Amino acid sequence: TVRSSLCGSVRALISSLRSPLFRQHRKSSFLIHLCIALCIYAILYFWLHVDPRVSTTTDPGTLQALSVSEDTYSFRAKRFNAYVVNERFRSGPGEFGRGVDAGISESEMQRVNDVDGYNSHACKQIALDRSLGNRPAKECLAINYPFKLPTASVIIVFFNEPFRLVMRTVFSVVNRSPPFLLKEVILVDDGSTQELLLGHLSDYVRENWPDGIVRIVRLQKRTGLIRARLEGAKAATADVVVFLDAHCEATYRWLEPLLYRIHQKPDAVVVPAIANIDRFTLKVFRTDVRYTEDGWLSLRVGSFAWDGMFIFEHPPRSAVTKRRSNTDTIESINMPGGLFAMRRDYFFKLGGYDEGMEVWGGENLELSLRIWQCGGSLEFSPCSTVGHVYRANHPYKFPGNKDYNGYNTARVADVWMDMYMDNFYLARGDLKGTDHGDVSTRRQIRSDLRCKSFQWFLDNPAAHKFVYSRNRLGYGSCCTTEGHCLLRGNDGSEYRKQTMSLLLTPSRVTVHSWATLFALTDTGLLRKDWNCVRLRRAGGPLNSVWVFTPHIVDLEICPLEELEEPKQREWWRAWVADQMKRIEQRQISHPEQGFQAVQTTNQRGAHFRWLYDKIHGKLINAQTGYCLDGIDGQRPTPKPCVDDAPSQSWHFSHHG
Repeated sequence: TVRSSLCGSVRALISSLRSPLFRQHRKSSFLIHLCIALCIYAILYFWLHVDPRVSTTTDPGTLQALSVSEDTYSFRAKRFNAYVVNERFRSGPGEFGRGVDAGISESEMQRVNDVDGYNSHACKQIALDRSLGNRPAKECLAINYPFKLPTASVIIVFFNEPFRLVMRTVFSVVNRSPPFLLKEVILVDDGSTQELLLGHLSDYVRENWPDGIVRIVRLQKRTGLIRARLEGAKAATADVVVFLDAHCEATYRWLEPLLYRIHQKPDAVVVPAIANIDRFTLKVFRTDVRYTEDGWLSLRVGSFAWDGMFIFEHPPRSAVTKRRSNTDTIESINMPGGLFAMRRDYFFKLGGYDEGMEVWGGENLELSLRIWQCGGSLEFSPCSTVGHVYRANHPYKFPGNKDYNGYNTARVADVWMDMYMDNFYLARGDLKGTDHGDVSTRRQIRSDLRCKSFQWFLDNPAAHKFVYSRNRLGYGSCCTTEGHCLLRGNDGSEYRKQTMSLLLTPSRVTVHSWATLFALTDTGLLRKDWNCVRLRRAGGPLNSVWVFTPHIVDLEICPLEELEEPKQREWWRAWVADQMKRIEQRQISHPEQGFQAVQTTNQRGAHFRWLYDKIHGKLINAQTGYCLDGIDGQRPTPKPCVDDAPSQSWHFSHHG
């Protein structure tokens, strides 16, 4: 590139100025320093002035694709150039993605958080077109994207969304999307009632985007997020539809990687890396698109819990290492419903959204499964980043207390999960046998597209997905004979945390839920999806056994690569067989002390391993020989084994 060539020339010049030949002439010292200063100035001038500005003219083919005149395109190009040149010189609250301390009391912060779901005071202090410091990795910046890429329609649905959040989303999209790629921004008003979002919004859009690049589609009545997005897709006229939530901020060079990948692979659906925008300060955090020392990509991709809720996960190593370049996209088994791009014709070829779904929830999982099972691919781009405000409350509310997410996800399980829908009902037992509407149309789409089975999905893109009902010693709810069941602690709203507490239900589980869903593997791991029940010392180092504090159990991310390797599996089988013999022999001579015969081990990961005796229900930790005990009815604790103790007798609702 021109920039790299200039840098090389400057480095060569500086090197020559420092050569022995120049050092011999001390009188030229001033000249040398002057030349170096001029070189540095040239670098700074180049960096400040040769930005990714675009030509203010373009070819007739591009004008036709954008459906604009030469004058309109020139206007858009000048606006884009003005912003990219001036962005680095901006100053003020929140600029460069910084957070803002609104200076409000803790009680007022709690109030606005409860009402608005974010800090509206900070939002008012930040310019709607603020600058962002979040830039892609240097490998991404080095990519020269072709000029001829598909055009994009960005679709933003809102219902009584804060005006400033919506406008900040729009400004970021228009200001950071090359005019030869962005055809339109479509704001879909799903029946808002706030005055700012009615007449005032229309006037504001006309004044700020007189070229018509932003237009509003107003629905006659409220339909819900899913159907509103579908209306936006119908109104779109570009090659690619890009769906964004109404509380996002697009960063530098966000659009090109999405369109480039779709240009390469038209049946690819691409999701940007998602940067968290702090709801209290509106600080834009940098995305964690980086590589660890052993080459592990720390970018998170999408997955799902068996109750259908979206979760983030680190991609399996196989998905990372099979890529040819660090800038290549990486496969994901689920998408966050609010940020993704795909060809418009492909969207409708796949069947659009399920119009039998209501309001919001489940549509992202349904579309993700349909993409994979019907021949496409779902991928995250490490070179595209969009910031997102994770609000404390949900804006898509309808009157009544209906569980729309559960209703919609039951439709997904019915149509796409085949025999594995039992795993969904293990996590959502309250939905079993309930009505979720007519799904015959969606089944017909699956048949017409000749889509693959859910078994294929689990064997291929989701090969790393934990399935409760597959090759387990026991699964479902895990309860003592006294009626206390294992329960995932409510340590926060995030589905995936590094460490979580392990609790007990006050009484026996009669309706299965995700929080009480556990499984015991044939390698002795007591799992809750990506977490395993782990024994450790209270207050000491996580894996320490050499401190004199009580043992406790909690839930920790399973170190599967370490614990599931062939040698470890072989050791575990041999150890279990040996312990069962020892227990049997002890019970002959000492019937009430059989389980005290377990010989503990310091094998790697032994604090994660649990020996299970189905007859007596004992769960025995391999590192300590202690039995899991639920005697206090609040929190399970490891204690010395007592053969006939009912609080140490655990049984699963389902057996493998």
